[in-house]
Parts: sequence; C-alpha cells; structure tokens
Amino acid sequence: MKQLLFFFLLISISIQSQDFSNVDNLVTDYPRFSNAQDLASKISTDFISDEEKARAAFFWLAKNIRYNLEEYYNPTQRSYNLSYATEEEKLQKLQAIKDKVVSDAFKNKTGVCEEYAQSFKKICDLLGLESEVIKGNVRNLPQEIGKPVNTSNHAWNAIKLNNKWIILDATWAAGYEYNGRWIRKFDPYFYNIPKEKIFKTHFPEDTLWVLRFGRISLQEFYNQPIYGHSFLSSKATLISPKKGIIRINASKKIELKFKHLAPNTLIYYTFKGMKFAQNPIITLENEITTLTINDVSRNSEFVLYINNEAALQFKTK
Repeated sequence: MKQLLFFFLLISISIQSQDFSNVDNLVTDYPRFSNAQDLASKISTDFISDEEKARAAFFWLAKNIRYNLEEYYNPTQRSYNLSYATEEEKLQKLQAIKDKVVSDAFKNKTGVCEEYAQSFKKICDLLGLESEVIKGNVRNLPQEIGKPVNTSNHAWNAIKLNNKWIILDATWAAGYEYNGRWIRKFDPYFYNIPKEKIFKTHFPEDTLWVLRFGRISLQEFYNQPIYGHSFLSSKATLISPKKGIIRINASKKIELKFKHLAPNTLIYYTFKGMKFAQNPIITLENEITTLTINDVSRNSEFVLYINNEAALQFKTK
C-alpha cells in the first residue's frame, strides 16, 4: 500500500511540475494563424498527449494575441438581442456569438480577457478537450482591497486533464501594462495555477468553481492583500498579516512575517506619495523572516517590492 501511495504521489508531483519547454519551443515557430481551426489542426498533428495539446493552445494564445488596452479603458458595449423558439436554437445563437469573438481575436490578433478565454475554449473543443470559461473577479490595485464588487470583471479558463480540473489564465500569462503600454512577456505561473493559490488572485462568480478549489467568500477574497505574480511563483509564503488592510497602532510600526524567503533577497517598500523607496529592518529567527517598518502613515497605500517586483500591496488605516 505504501508503494502504491508513493506511486500516486509521484504522478501528482510530475503533473504539477511538468516541463513544457519542448512544447513551447515548437509552438514558438508556429505561424500567426488567422483562425482557430488551423491552429487546432497543427497542434493535433504535432502533439499526442492532452497535456501537451492544452499547453500548446495556451502558449500560442499568450504569445500571439496582444491585449487591447484601448478596449479595456474604453470598452465597447457588447449587447445582443436574441430571439429563439427552442433551447437548442438559443444555444446555437449563443455559440455563434462566441465564435465571432474568437474569429475577431484571430484576425486582429488583439483582445481582452473574453477573447483569450473564448479562444482557448474553442481550440479545446476542436481538439476534443473538456474545458470551460470561468467568469469572476480579480484585483490589481490597493484601492480595491476591502471593497467587494458583485459584477464580474474578468474571464479565464478551467480544463480537465487526467480527470482533474486545473485553472489557467491566458490573459495574465500574455504580459502586463507598464506606463500605459502593453508589455508582451509570457508568465508560465498562470498555466495550472497552484490550487492553494487560486483564490489569492481569482474568485469565480459560479459557486461550483469556488467549491471545487476551496472555501472562501467574496468579502474574504477582497479583504486579502494584493499578491504579485512573481511572489506567488516563488517558494516564499506570507504568514502575517493575512488581511489587506493593516490597522496602525500607537507605535506606528508594522511587521510582516514570511516563511522560505530566500536569503540575500532585495527588499524595499514605498508608501503612497513617497519619493524614494525605503528598506525595512530584516530579522531571521527559526526560519521565519520578519520585516519591520517604522513610522507608518495611516490611510495610505503600501507596496512591498521583492527583487524589484511588486510582491504585496496593502492599505493602512
């Protein structure tokens, strides 16, 4: 029995840490396909396993579809008047709308989260892979901490591989905004987001998807700090504070505690309006790293940087 359990443990580890470098290298040389059917046919020819096919579709979308910042900041109203006589006709018309979203994304090579998510779903359908589009909430700015929004603001995907659902987000894997420009940079963290970290960045509006990966409310999701992608992909974990709003006492001092924070890590912080970054006091005891920050301002926003990346964002009160 112990040998059997060890065998399954090895399988689980190998799935989580699978090396897709060969898949990514091959897909890098793919042409910029103008429709989903041609991409799916190429993937089906080049790859055998479902895991490789899913990764190939994800990687191609993240590398070839550019995020449309203009649409994000000035969204076009997408309203559709559907008339139908049967449920089957309704589903057909809804699918036609989704197919149009995918077609435009492939032709223009741009889109927002809806284009990425629907395109991935379409390719999976063509490849015979079971996948879903998930709508829900994400957060990016400290102003959003503690202020839940009931309407969804993002879309991403789930795919079933080896009888197990995994979460992925091709939009966030494609790059990021910097000073009003889109920077194309593939981030592998968002393919198969670790189960224990999904709710640090993504909250599904459908309760079914919440229950599949844990137990958390929308309010609890919004009450968290905002986690940076580079921090989540590291081995370090935040022990405290767990809340995104830090209440400042008379000492005007805050402490952040971490496990597995690598030695010689470059750490600094800023508060809103601060011209120059500051270094915290760093102490290490029993493998717990404590960062101490003095003279903290109330009613401000606080960003902690680790190795020049925004790792955590808080509000102070």
